[in-house]
Amino acid sequence: MSTDTETPKKNKAPVPPKCSTPSVKLEHLDTDVFTKTYIDTCVEKRSNESPEYINKNTEIEPSTPRAHIEFSEELRKVLHDRNVLTSKTKKTVFEALDEIKTKGEEENRRYKREKALLEIVNSEIKYVHQLEIIINFFSKPTEINKLLKNDEFQTVFGSILPIYNVNKELLDELEKNPGKVAEAFCKFAPFFKMYSVYACEFKNILNILQNARSLNPQFAKLMENQESRPEVQNKLSALLITPIQRVPRYKLLLTHLLQLTKPHEKDHKQLTECLEKIEEAADHINKIVEDQENMRRLLEIQRFLKSGEPNIVKPGRTLSKEGILVKMGTKNAPSEKLYAVLMNDIILFGKMKKDELKVNSMKCVGIFPLGKCKVFEILDKGCMRISCQEEELILYHDQFSQTKSWIKAIKEAIDVHLTGKKTLRKDSSSRRPVKRKDLFEYHEVGLSPGKPLTKRRKISSRRPISGALTNTKPEPFSYLPPVLRSWDEKEDLSGRTSQKKEEESVNGKSNEIFLFGKRQDDAGFKVGKFLGVVGTSIKKLFGFKH
Repeated sequence: MSTDTETPKKNKAPVPPKCSTPSVKLEHLDTDVFTKTYIDTCVEKRSNESPEYINKNTEIEPSTPRAHIEFSEELRKVLHDRNVLTSKTKKTVFEALDEIKTKGEEENRRYKREKALLEIVNSEIKYVHQLEIIINFFSKPTEINKLLKNDEFQTVFGSILPIYNVNKELLDELEKNPGKVAEAFCKFAPFFKMYSVYACEFKNILNILQNARSLNPQFAKLMENQESRPEVQNKLSALLITPIQRVPRYKLLLTHLLQLTKPHEKDHKQLTECLEKIEEAADHINKIVEDQENMRRLLEIQRFLKSGEPNIVKPGRTLSKEGILVKMGTKNAPSEKLYAVLMNDIILFGKMKKDELKVNSMKCVGIFPLGKCKVFEILDKGCMRISCQEEELILYHDQFSQTKSWIKAIKEAIDVHLTGKKTLRKDSSSRRPVKRKDLFEYHEVGLSPGKPLTKRRKISSRRPISGALTNTKPEPFSYLPPVLRSWDEKEDLSGRTSQKKEEESVNGKSNEIFLFGKRQDDAGFKVGKFLGVVGTSIKKLFGFKH
């Protein structure tokens, strides 16, 4: 028994209608008519497409509808590919499309600029509200209940009120004139440097809050209750970090606004000046914070040194680099680890007791002044050689990249130090590298000794430092202060004017300048004076009155 099976016919998917160009004669073509007709035809064809075809046979991904500018670009591409227009007509059509695109871009730019202005104002409103929350819900209750010590309270909340006053004035200015953002920020930008005080204390603020929460139950309970209030709904630490982020936020907002402002607009120049002031304030804050962190690290290194070691903390000294380097061994001495501390004027080498630095755990073994140092790279051994007059060290790091980094850092520090010395007075040429045994005799500029010297060099008897003055004017001594270098108007060290000195030289008197003691009229031995001194001493011995 055979059954006939019929093969089902495959339904072909309907083909979407093609968008054909309208039949327009190109001889007498009106450009506007052609463009409008072509666009209307394509839109009509697409709108008449079969819904069944769209729903069943086409997978449509969700997407944002294309803008009119994209459609004009598509039209440009079709006209260029099909080449159905003459060159003159095509040029006219393309110019019309460019005009449409330009108008669309200009409107889009203006819309984005207005949105950027609104964002600046709204951001300032939100920021001032956060500062008000800190003051009303955290600062005032803490001060009323006296939950923190006075110095701790000033550290945590002392800078918030001045910052709030400045930003409240800025917000009032922005709300009065929302379009004059550049003028308002130019007026208040210099006051943003006060954020540096808050930024420097921010780490201490977090430490104080952490300790107070763990050691003060009343303070911890108050913070927990205030943070859970519906008006707050935020952690105090999260609110306190907003001033740290504020100045960089201003920089981003104003940079975006400047990008949306054309050079011919009146706000462009003022926005540029305003942004420069904001960047200056941001650089000032960063520099203050970096300097403080640098000084803190120097103080830590000073504490790592044993008691009685040289004092490396001084005004103007900065830390450039630090780390462990290995001193290459010799036949007589094995290799050893040294802790190198590179500063802007010296290099300190210390020997550690343990692998980690702790208080009083490092002994200073040498100090090299950068002004006399030279560093060389030894390629075949992967190390560096630091020479400072007669002293020399060969050092290396376990990683060759770190060795190269040290070489680069030392060379840069030497160059900067020598460049800075050109604008200062000439240092003494007696500066020299110092080893451990001579450490406390290091009286060079920039490093104070750990303790005073027990032995001092004897000063020879006081004697004149210059020869007899002649009738001609002498050259002023380079070591005398400027007040004493004017020989015509000022008096010299002995209290005599140059005119008196010339008269004394004519009369045959001694005209010598003494660095120590009083002026001696005659360096020879006088018997009468000697007997007078002896007689006075005898009278004093026996109690005779003068």
